Amino acid sequence: MTVRHDLHPTPTGIVAIVRLSSPPPDEILTALLEGGTPALEVTLTTPGAEETIAHWRERGSSALIGAGTVRTPDDARRAVRAGAQFLVTPTTSPTVLRVSAQAGVPVLCGALTPTEIDTAWQHGAAAVKVFPIDALGGPAYVKALRAPLHDVPLVPTGGIDASAARTYAALGCHAVGVGSSLVSDALAENRDWDALRTRAADLTAAWQNGTIRDHPGKDPR
Repeated sequence: MTVRHDLHPTPTGIVAIVRLSSPPPDEILTALLEGGTPALEVTLTTPGAEETIAHWRERGSSALIGAGTVRTPDDARRAVRAGAQFLVTPTTSPTVLRVSAQAGVPVLCGALTPTEIDTAWQHGAAAVKVFPIDALGGPAYVKALRAPLHDVPLVPTGGIDASAARTYAALGCHAVGVGSSLVSDALAENRDWDALRTRAADLTAAWQNGTIRDHPGKDPR
């Protein structure tokens, strides 16, 4: 039986992907929160990822804090122990989904083709990360997917800027994942927190504008 992982909130809107070559400073969390970002994904490939997730959860963040690049059951267990509120995978792994189901933590499964997307959904993914979307036609591809897979919450990821975020919101997507165009090693090294705050605010506003424009009366939060 398929178990839908909705015991905890599933990220909607902008999901900031924190993938760095050194441990993320707290200023990243602060700037993203001030920019209105509703969810942060700290990839397990980032040094100190588990400690960062635990620390940011302890700070009482108003955003959901999740773990990304979760590929194995052990990855999932470590992320859950750290306090991750959602998991993001690059592929669809039934064993990862089983571990998350036992913990009651939702998973955004990575998939690309219609078969992969439906397989992830049927196996219990809370939403499906369509990646790498920029390599396969972007909004046109998502629009084609939405027709037969209208009930699957899609999270396009790859090459997302403010304009794309607005377009995906208008197409009825569940969220978008935004990586290096938002949080990057260069930005962290330069400690340009004002730029990060501005980028986050622009993305959040674009998503809300796309949601309101094409879904009047819908709460964009």
